[in-house]
Amino acid sequence: MKRTLTPALVSLAALMAGAALGQSTASQAVFDVADVHVSAPGATDSFGFLHAGRVELKGKTMLSLIMMAYGMNYGAEDEKVIGGPNWLDTDRFDIIAKAAAGSTQEALRAMLQALLADRFKLAIRQDERPLPVYVLTVGKSLKLKESSAGQTDCKASRENGVITYTCHNMTMAGLAEGVRQRAGGYFDHPLVDKTGLQGEYDFTLKWTPKGQLGLPARDGNAGPAGGISVFDALDKQLGLKAEKQTQPAPVIVVDNANRKPTDNLPGVLEKLPAAPTEFEVAAIRPSKPGSNGNFSVKNGRIEATGVSLRDLITMAYDVEDEMVTGGEKWLDTDHFDINAKAVATASFDELRAMLRTLLEQRFKLAVHKDDQPVPVYALTMPKKTSKLKETTGEARAACKVSAENGLRTCTCQNTTMAQFAEKLRQVAPGYLDHPVVDLTGLKAAYDFAVSWTGVGRVNALTGKGGDAAQPASAVPTAAEPAPTLTIFEAVDKQLGLKLAAQKHPMPSIVIEHVERTPTEN
Repeated sequence: MKRTLTPALVSLAALMAGAALGQSTASQAVFDVADVHVSAPGATDSFGFLHAGRVELKGKTMLSLIMMAYGMNYGAEDEKVIGGPNWLDTDRFDIIAKAAAGSTQEALRAMLQALLADRFKLAIRQDERPLPVYVLTVGKSLKLKESSAGQTDCKASRENGVITYTCHNMTMAGLAEGVRQRAGGYFDHPLVDKTGLQGEYDFTLKWTPKGQLGLPARDGNAGPAGGISVFDALDKQLGLKAEKQTQPAPVIVVDNANRKPTDNLPGVLEKLPAAPTEFEVAAIRPSKPGSNGNFSVKNGRIEATGVSLRDLITMAYDVEDEMVTGGEKWLDTDHFDINAKAVATASFDELRAMLRTLLEQRFKLAVHKDDQPVPVYALTMPKKTSKLKETTGEARAACKVSAENGLRTCTCQNTTMAQFAEKLRQVAPGYLDHPVVDLTGLKAAYDFAVSWTGVGRVNALTGKGGDAAQPASAVPTAAEPAPTLTIFEAVDKQLGLKLAAQKHPMPSIVIEHVERTPTEN
């Protein structure tokens, strides 16, 4: 029986034509030369860039490479890639390649598809699966006003704990996308327009940010009973409904991916175009007294005023302040202005390399790398046993964060404590101002979930930050504030582990020599 594909799946099938479906790569565009290798330990995702025939993708997981190759948004459409080995979104790889100057994005994606199939033996196919979405429909009484005409325009503002989103001449598809972007805390899946409304509308929508929902009406928080959710706002103010459903969607099924790429051909690095190591033009001068600190990196330019030399060193070497040791006090007290220009498509990695060269030339900076004791948050197991349950399956290693009833929940499957520690600072913002290091000694992978109160909510409810005191329970009201549970307490009570500040040896930059006055421009 022949299967009928939906229009979306037909589009995906067209995109996946060629090597990705097992067809011959003989007629498919390929990179002139490519270096592929496993990333160094601790590598993080570095934005891919293209210019002068050079392609660099660093610290990329196989999942992110697949999504890049097939024009999908990593972090937003991950659930549209199904199957594959459990390391698909944990192991990281670097790809440096050469393509013809002026290659289109479509051609570059095709080259990446061919490279993954060749070097990782990636085998994928298209399919259709029911996936969760939020569906926007018309409620009992539509309260939208049709626009008379004019240019589409939207403005968003936040005041007294309320987000106000005002649009003119906006379609329902545009409304769905705009609300999803501005109320991201509420939507962990896409918001899809199914209203059937074809016109353009004027509207104003007001709601309370997810993190403030349910807070007492004080200290700038909105609403007599803790504010209004975006779902209630859509219903009461516009007559629309946003409800979670499942609907068929095109997906990519990963049938095979080798964990280790095949070896590079001899001499491949020599054939790649060299990355630039110096700015086209750069000026550094001492800041005027009282200059406000400002740092901007955009379109191949670094523009900064009132920044310390320590700030410049940390940016150049991509480390935190505590990981720069040595030097004198003036590294923090003297401030400088910098204006440096490179090609508009230069990556952050390239700009950092150029900044390192600039500091070496103008300040005679000399450093070496060494492990030094620095402040971290250590994840340890103080007792002989934890409350963790070893995984029983081969599910993809992943951690997902959700927010509900005033709590943030991180749900992990097939995840090691080293992987959890790496993600923890990102998922618990505000609590952790230093790296998190796994010192539990646990080597297995686990399935677990941990829930805590966001630090902003803790501050609002208790009037203090850091460690709050009691287990979390009900959503607070103006009359009865809720107890709170910090990330430190949650890790202890729910996982049987300890998360605490201490010093630990970490790779650091040690200053050997630096001059206080830069050489002349």
